[in-house]
Order: sequence, then structure tokens, then C-alpha cells
Amino acid sequence: MKVLVTGCNGYIGSHVVKKLAAAGHQVDGWDINYYGNDYNDVSFYLHSFSNIDVTKISGLKTEYDTVVHLAGLSLVARSMQMPYEYYGTNIAGTARVLSNVQNNHIIFASTSSAWEMASPYARSKVCAEDVIKQKTKDYTIFRFFNVSGTNGQFRQLGPASHLIRVAAEVAAGKRPELLVYGNDYNTRDGTCIRDYVHVMDLADAIAQSVAQGPARTDYECIGSNRGFSVLEVIEVMKSVTGIDFAVRIVERRPGDAVASVVDNLSKLVTLNHSIEEMCLSQYRLEQQR
Repeated sequence: MKVLVTGCNGYIGSHVVKKLAAAGHQVDGWDINYYGNDYNDVSFYLHSFSNIDVTKISGLKTEYDTVVHLAGLSLVARSMQMPYEYYGTNIAGTARVLSNVQNNHIIFASTSSAWEMASPYARSKVCAEDVIKQKTKDYTIFRFFNVSGTNGQFRQLGPASHLIRVAAEVAAGKRPELLVYGNDYNTRDGTCIRDYVHVMDLADAIAQSVAQGPARTDYECIGSNRGFSVLEVIEVMKSVTGIDFAVRIVERRPGDAVASVVDNLSKLVTLNHSIEEMCLSQYRLEQQR
């Protein structure tokens, strides 16, 4: 198939591009290299690349069998400071892709934060879901849970913000300590609980969606069906690396949901990677950087 991946040089996008190219699809990519020189080079796997900002496209009429729309802003804490930018990019950007790219199937990267709607990031993604459902019937909406790990080639970009990468940086000696934002939540150990999925399992699910066509469901959950608390993830990282690094409890962080765990795993997901593999692969990558 002829497939467009927006945000192709990002963390998820790069893994998806490689997976789709390996499956024999003709893959075009759009990106603006949001972090400047810090990007994943997927040129080997692309048929063509265009430096296109999805928030600014107008009058561009192009056609694909499938569009994998990953371009967007995705940091919860940052969205609390910049709601305007998050609404503009994630909602208006999605609307512009729909208006300018003819396709038989749009696959959209939404978020597990949608259930609690505790941040502008979460709200912007749910609004984008609504836009897609109004404008087309041929869609698959994936609500991603916390995506971690690596194929050893591509990486998360910009400053580390997700727990597993931050913990890997501490274990690799790049940070003096790991901060835990609150230990007084109503959970088994007082820290927030999240579901994690390996980026390669996520890329496999997207490739399955491209092959099978639109799901046309409210949303499809990509996670692992298992929740880990912040302290549990820290213990996994310490175990797989053999490094007992410093941890400090600080105040809660605005916008953080108490718990977010898959309750209905998509049938498109095949789980081949564990939380231990997510932590170890991320640690090994941090050692190389």
C-alpha cells in the first residue's frame, strides 16, 4: 500500500516507518524535526520525505491508501503551561490532515490520558478523536498507554520526560537521582500506576491495522493489560541493570492521573516484550548516547 506517516522522525514514527517498509509498503514521511538536529533518520526506509507542518498545510491535495497520523505534541506537564499550542497542534493539525489528504483509512495516535482528561494534552487528543469521527468513517483510533523501550536504533527525542527513560538515565549516570512525584495517591504503594507497552509491539499493532483496514470502533487500546506503579518500575530498572540508584519523593505534579491501565486490549496487539525488556533496552541505549 501507499502509506503516509506524519511525525515520521519521532520516537514512535521511526519504529513504525521501519516496520511498514519491512512489510513491503511504499512509505512517505512528513515531519518538521521539532527538536532540531535531534531526530531519528528514517530516510533509508522512506520512499519520500517532506518537511511539512501539519498545522500549516492548506490547498495540498494528495492521496494515500492509509495515513498514520502521529504528528503532535505529547507532554502532559508542558500542555499545562501551553494549552493554546496543544489545542492548535493536536486538534487543528488533525483537521488539516483530514482536509488535505485523501485516504481510505486514517490511523490516529490518541492517548490513555483520555479517560481522566486531567490535562490540555488529554483534552486535545479527545477533541481530535471527535473531529476524525465527524469527518470520516474510515478510521482506527489507538489510545496508547505509556510507550517505552527501543529497537536499539531509534530513540525518544528531546529532554527525557517518561519514567522508564528517566530511570535509565539515572542508572546510566546521566542524572544524580530520580524524582517521584507524590507517594500519597490511593494506590497499593502510594505512587501513580501506569500501563506500559514496548514501542515495537505498538509498531506491530499499527502495521496490523494498516493490513486489516479501518476498525471503526470508538478506540482501540494499546498497552499490556497490566499496571505498574512508579516504585515498581524503579525496582525493575534497578533489577535489570544491577544498579541501586538514588530516588527522592517530591510533591505531586499537576495533570497526573492516579491510575491508567488497559481494560480492553485491542485484538491488534500481540505482546512480545516485557517491562524488563523495556527497561533494559532503554538503559543500553542511554549507555551509548
